[in-house]
Amino acid sequence: MASTMLPLGPEPGESIDVLGEDKLVLIQPREGYRFSIDSLLLWGFLRTGPDQRWIDLGTGCGILAIALAKISGVRDVTGLEVQSELVSLARRNACLNQVEVLTTFLMTDIRDAGEMKSLGFFDGVCANPPYYPVDSGRINPEPQKAVARHEIRGSMDDFIKAGSRLLKKGGRYVSIIPIQRFGNTLQILTDSDLNLSRMRFVHSYKNQPATLALLEASKGKKFTLSVEPPLIIYEAPKIYTSEVQALMQFHSLRNF
Repeated sequence: MASTMLPLGPEPGESIDVLGEDKLVLIQPREGYRFSIDSLLLWGFLRTGPDQRWIDLGTGCGILAIALAKISGVRDVTGLEVQSELVSLARRNACLNQVEVLTTFLMTDIRDAGEMKSLGFFDGVCANPPYYPVDSGRINPEPQKAVARHEIRGSMDDFIKAGSRLLKKGGRYVSIIPIQRFGNTLQILTDSDLNLSRMRFVHSYKNQPATLALLEASKGKKFTLSVEPPLIIYEAPKIYTSEVQALMQFHSLRNF
């Protein structure tokens, strides 16, 4: 979609955030769904190649898809999102970052197997799925946040099955999940012909239990499992570790 057809500046109720030493510029709603540190942790875990095709499930504002195209140099990236207003926002952000030729954003329900089949096959799938079942905890009254956090429009199972359908043999499914869903996720991966090949646990502090897990699984091929050193988020309260600071180098421009 041509950039002249889209409003590239922030509109009322929106902000602009600049991420990664001013490399990535993103418009986001001030009050609706905004990307979290989990997206940045997943981005840092991805391993890509310049001639690959990747697809981002539940792309939101497009942060991962746009980072893959603009920073990682992936030649062809598709972002799927079930909420129309976020699809429009992701397209605006692609134009703002001048990667609209390399990216495609579609309003698609990942649970539609026929729709997934029509998209073809990809080298990699990344997904930051909703963490919580609908019967777990309080559902946010803000619709965008509710869909992003609870399995209202797609479960962990749905994301993994969609990823498996979209991957070519040897392709990689990469995701971030809460640690309490770890055992169940491993079973779903196995049932979907996805074999765990790389993982990394995420801890809030060095001496605390893991809260998240970063996972990479390969379609139809088995590899020796690589367990990477733990990723620690905080050195002290409100002070990020140097590794996370490198992912968190963004400032918010809100005076528009």
